[in-house]
Amino acid sequence: MTGALAACSGEDTGTEHLRLSSWNIPTDLDSYQAIADRFVEDHPGTSVAVEVTTGSFHQWFITRLAADLAPDIIRITPQQIGRYAANGSLVDLSAAIPADYAEDWSDPFWAIGERENGIFGVFQHTDNFITFYDRKVMEQIGVQPPTALEDAWTWDEFLEICAEVTQVTGNYAFSYGWSGPDTAYRWMPLIYQNGGAFLGEDGLTPSMDSDAAIEALAFGRRWYADGLVSPSNMSKSGGGHVDFDLFTTGQVGMALTNPEAIAAFDEAMPGQWGTAPMIRNVGEASDLGGNTLAVTRSSRNPELAAELVAYMTSRENIREFCHNGNWIPSRTSLRAEDIGYAEHEDVMQQFIDQGTTIPLPMVRAQSGEYFSSLNAVFADYLDLCFLGQLTPQEASAQMMEAMLSVTSR
Repeated sequence: MTGALAACSGEDTGTEHLRLSSWNIPTDLDSYQAIADRFVEDHPGTSVAVEVTTGSFHQWFITRLAADLAPDIIRITPQQIGRYAANGSLVDLSAAIPADYAEDWSDPFWAIGERENGIFGVFQHTDNFITFYDRKVMEQIGVQPPTALEDAWTWDEFLEICAEVTQVTGNYAFSYGWSGPDTAYRWMPLIYQNGGAFLGEDGLTPSMDSDAAIEALAFGRRWYADGLVSPSNMSKSGGGHVDFDLFTTGQVGMALTNPEAIAAFDEAMPGQWGTAPMIRNVGEASDLGGNTLAVTRSSRNPELAAELVAYMTSRENIREFCHNGNWIPSRTSLRAEDIGYAEHEDVMQQFIDQGTTIPLPMVRAQSGEYFSSLNAVFADYLDLCFLGQLTPQEASAQMMEAMLSVTSR
């Protein structure tokens, strides 16, 4: 405690102190501290404290950066990293990252932290969307869901099944895994499944006016116009676990969502649910979830902090972190059997396999400089289209205008 107080007061104790801030997930906090403690054992004269990121991330982080009090290492999502990598808030990690690290990440996953002028984060774990289904509902409609990625339901096949599912549930067909207004981007894979793109190849030019993008908006509009998805389950108002609750209460027979659903489904309906790949159309795509570890400009010991990031993202430490937290590894060499999940190893491997369908152009768009602002625009017009207040063509035109005002600043 004396050492900690001295560090806070600015007194030089001869020890190099690092602070790592994470989301408030108890298991993850414990894992970070355990890994950090081993790092300290190998680095005499250092200490690492794991802290909790509080409140609204951007407000919290910007305030601390302004006061030069941001933690040395920050746990940050792909959708958040772009603005800070662009404005100098994050430190280049290139000198500390082993040369062979990039070989064990897919191009999309490595691109999250890589920029032309350096590496500003290393992707630690991911998650994505697959299709959960109620076994009893599938039995009643006589459908055997696919198991292989190449056999995933196309949009037309999915809509046909949805129509049958609603006859069984008497309510809706499926739920979608938004978790609040900041997660509208989770619907973006549908654009890429249809051959469209949110931003052009340069990662800057809005491209929601293509035929493919407008067709994707029309597909989403059908979800609500045809009564397939509950109006309580929308991009800006589907917070909390709305999608989980709709599934566990039998109001839907399917759920397009992430691994977090497993615990809730196991508790409410053990043995009653199964999984299939994420839906697809002319192409495959799924949600880009997870986090990156990055070093902030506030760090007094950026070289040591970068070394700790490299240590925490080693193959063994990512394996341990994903095992403890039930996360999906970012490293391509790690399979479910390597992680040693406590249960549902087959489902976790399905999520790992689904991660290979996350497209590089979508990753570049979501981890870009303007994405935080663009995501807010996306949420506004997505819901207006879903509700039928704008046609897909009108939503596209107005969204493009708003997006261009962001990227032309």
